[in-house]
Amino acid sequence: MNIPAFSIKNYQLTLTAFLLLLLAGISSFLSMPQQEDPALDIPNIVVIAVYPGANPKDIESQVVDPIEEAIKELEDLKELRTTIRDGAAVTEIEFEFGVDADDKFDEVQRQLNQLEDVLPPDLYSLEARQINTNTVNIFQIALYSDEGNYQQMYQEAEEVKYLLKDLPGVRKVELEAYPEQEVRIALDPVKMTQANLSVDHIERAVSGSNANIPGGAIKISNKLFALKTSGAYENLAQIRQTVVGVYQDKLVYLKDVAHVDFTYEDQRWTARYNGHPAMYINITQQKNVNIFSVSEPVKAILSEHPLPGDLQLAYVFDQSQGVETRVNGFVNNLGQGIVLVGIIIFLLLGIRSASLVMLAIPLSIMMGLLVVDGLDYALQQMSIAGLIVALGLLVDNSIAITENIERFLGKGMTPIAAAIAGTQQLVAPIFSATLTTVLAFVPIVLMPDATGAFIKALPITVIATLIASFLVAITLTPFLASKLLKPKPAGARNSWLFEKMMGFVQGPYTRLLYGVNNHKTLTLSLAGLSFIGALALFPLVGVSFFPKAEKPQLRITVSLPKGSNLDATDQAVTYVEEALREYDEVAYYAANVGHGNPRIYYNIAPTNYSNTFGEVFVVLKDYDVDAFYALLDDLRACFQTYTGARIDVREFVQGPPSKAPVEIQIAGNDLDQLQAYARQVERIVSHTPGAINVTNPLRENSTDLHFQINRDKAMLLGVPLFTVDKTIRSYVNGNNIGIYRDSDGEDYNIVLRYAAGEDFQLSDFDRLSVPTMTGKFLPLRQVTNMTFEEAPSQIEHYGNERVVTILADLENDANLDEVIGSIDEQLQDLDWQKGYQYTYLGDLANRNDSFGGMGLASLLAMLLIFGVLIIQFRSFTQPLIILTALPLAIIGSILALLFTGISFSFTAFIGLTSLIGIAINNSIVLVDYANSVLAEGRTIAEAALQAGQVRFVPIVATTLTTILGLLPLTLNGGSLWAPMGWTIIGGLLTSTTLVLLVVPVLYQLFTRENRVVG
Repeated sequence: MNIPAFSIKNYQLTLTAFLLLLLAGISSFLSMPQQEDPALDIPNIVVIAVYPGANPKDIESQVVDPIEEAIKELEDLKELRTTIRDGAAVTEIEFEFGVDADDKFDEVQRQLNQLEDVLPPDLYSLEARQINTNTVNIFQIALYSDEGNYQQMYQEAEEVKYLLKDLPGVRKVELEAYPEQEVRIALDPVKMTQANLSVDHIERAVSGSNANIPGGAIKISNKLFALKTSGAYENLAQIRQTVVGVYQDKLVYLKDVAHVDFTYEDQRWTARYNGHPAMYINITQQKNVNIFSVSEPVKAILSEHPLPGDLQLAYVFDQSQGVETRVNGFVNNLGQGIVLVGIIIFLLLGIRSASLVMLAIPLSIMMGLLVVDGLDYALQQMSIAGLIVALGLLVDNSIAITENIERFLGKGMTPIAAAIAGTQQLVAPIFSATLTTVLAFVPIVLMPDATGAFIKALPITVIATLIASFLVAITLTPFLASKLLKPKPAGARNSWLFEKMMGFVQGPYTRLLYGVNNHKTLTLSLAGLSFIGALALFPLVGVSFFPKAEKPQLRITVSLPKGSNLDATDQAVTYVEEALREYDEVAYYAANVGHGNPRIYYNIAPTNYSNTFGEVFVVLKDYDVDAFYALLDDLRACFQTYTGARIDVREFVQGPPSKAPVEIQIAGNDLDQLQAYARQVERIVSHTPGAINVTNPLRENSTDLHFQINRDKAMLLGVPLFTVDKTIRSYVNGNNIGIYRDSDGEDYNIVLRYAAGEDFQLSDFDRLSVPTMTGKFLPLRQVTNMTFEEAPSQIEHYGNERVVTILADLENDANLDEVIGSIDEQLQDLDWQKGYQYTYLGDLANRNDSFGGMGLASLLAMLLIFGVLIIQFRSFTQPLIILTALPLAIIGSILALLFTGISFSFTAFIGLTSLIGIAINNSIVLVDYANSVLAEGRTIAEAALQAGQVRFVPIVATTLTTILGLLPLTLNGGSLWAPMGWTIIGGLLTSTTLVLLVVPVLYQLFTRENRVVG
């Protein structure tokens, strides 16, 4: 079928079809979701168990072991790890990538629900959360005041939540960092002992008086009446009047032995905004929703919402600002690339021909975006980067078609005949070239796991755009050429740049080509030595994974010795806040005590409740690389002098979730031995150049107050052992014994607790008594001995095995492989007992997995392309000649990274894989044209030399358009995209230069005289 003839003959259909595709693409561009990062449905779930007052060993045996056993029953489980601290445990569950994340979350919830009778009844909370990009907050809003009235803040936050929760696109509105109110029954142990009352007496009395049991219904005559009993408590006065016992023939009321009031639960997470007491309103959005369609209504409502008293709202984090900055930056890079490509095309082809070629750019981009939107990909950094990568490639087809049509016009053909003949002659070669380029990106699309999903939008966008450019080139371009291009008058001059390039071809290039032809062995030897030399330089380039995020934001984490209370952590966090006030670069900060900052970045999950942890999220006024790292160094030096806590300054990084770049996991069963190894490894890592922020969770033990029950004495005196445990727990941590519902329908926990609350002193234990089975009371000290004992501060599990993990960040410009290599040399010298071993996780493991996937993708791409070339050229040798462009491209890629001081990262690997399809197109053009000249009866040498001379200008032109299209992203795209850009640009420079010399030589050496072409 003659596609160009059909499109010209039926030009009405051609124009209408492309007009509709253009309008549909514009509509997709305007309506498709805009995001900062790709949306990933990662099947990761976190289970958080809060058990106040319990030490890690108790939580391990009573909570974590049952949870892990239940989770292990699920299918597709990839990884299971748990961190256990005083009062809390966090279990991280990772399933095989590709399974339905929502289904797995439901399965985990069902397993947890079945543990209700197994887990301790006084477990404070057990919660499962999904961890994926859809659960990242798009807003973190601080509601703050100078007075710090939590009741007023909470009431106002509830009102704001009510206004926002039903907005289109809003997934969830959460209120965090505030203490819940509760009905506190503050017990007086002395009065209880005097009245012969135990905790069980009071618990049974209050629970029994708070029952709300339906009385049923009764039929009287022809009417039906519902029966209602006295039911639950209606006010606090009723609770105070609860009869809890009888003493000396008199009723004892609850108010006689306890105070009953509304109060706040113990603070477990305190927040401040710029030093003011605050709580957070956090908002997440629904999947595949444009962030601006959510953020703008939210901002409009909040700007008009009046706040009482001194309450104020502040945006701690607004993802829409980051999206706007990122998308605008990419669009600017795309626009600059289009301008640069347009300039070179106009200088080379002239106004008429260049106009035809430039028309392919907006059409191909919009058609590509139509496909990307149809596949449910958003407009984000990966998809826009895909457009920029494709920018220089998508004009190649139109350039080749336009130039060939002009050649036929020069032979005296009419414009229509020239358009049909010139296009039809190149349909097959252009299809083959486009197919080989597309095939280079297909394996990247097929990469498994989260890293593949993270970059998937890039190859999808490139493939869709290139296919669109091919359709434009063989249908619309010939029709427009038949209308716009005219035969050049005799003696008419070509464009200035074209004339200069032709002069170079006829002069220096031809002389060099003949010189190379006369020294074939020397030429190939120099090319081979250049490749070997470049590979030898590769270690100097270095290997990394993902770069820093380059945001005007940072995190300051505060860790105190185990056993420290929340007040001590608060003092350390306050010290950080006071230090930040001295820096003009800081715009604002949000402090968190007892908890990490809410989740605002896709690869960081917040640290859950811990009395010894604090985090300050800092936002700077702007971002300058040198000033940013100078500030980090200054802050680290400042905080090093603080002796009461470990204060680490951390920056955000790109890539899949990782606890730290350096993550060394030590496995073994005995906690004491694990601690000994952990301290040795910590010491090694701390003294390794390039490693900073070294963390060892077993650096020190915590100190527990241990009550040793004298079992014989307790049994002799008739004291059940469980009553001792329950009495201590009830007095110290409290016991939730029911729910109180007020007149507004709000529910509050009813908590039994010792009156001292958080101000409990050791001497208070002397006032505690325990009941005997005879009803008498004995002092607690009579059946227990109180001692201080060391206990592990944290226990970690990895796949049900005890482990400890040493973490470390890297200094700016530090090389991961060098740091790990130095550490590993020393770790191998340690005396590792049987049953104890260490493993490297973190960036090293993630990089090996991802690079392994990219390596397979590259190999598959080469095999697919090789198969296509065999079919096209009906030869095994000529595809090999064509593929020599790859080692020639690698030379330039390595040199470009070396000279720019950029390491070979994951995005550089993407660039190298892309080169497989891009670089060989020049070789295809040369070999294909040489074959056509050979078919006309010329010799092999004449065909090879003529191919280089005739195809020099198109090859250089397409290389220039690809390089210029990528240049803005390479220069302005930051450390994420610069490696990819320089890899492609460097590879194209050397492959284009050397292909024009080496391929003609190889063609002569490996092509038979009797080769049949056709």
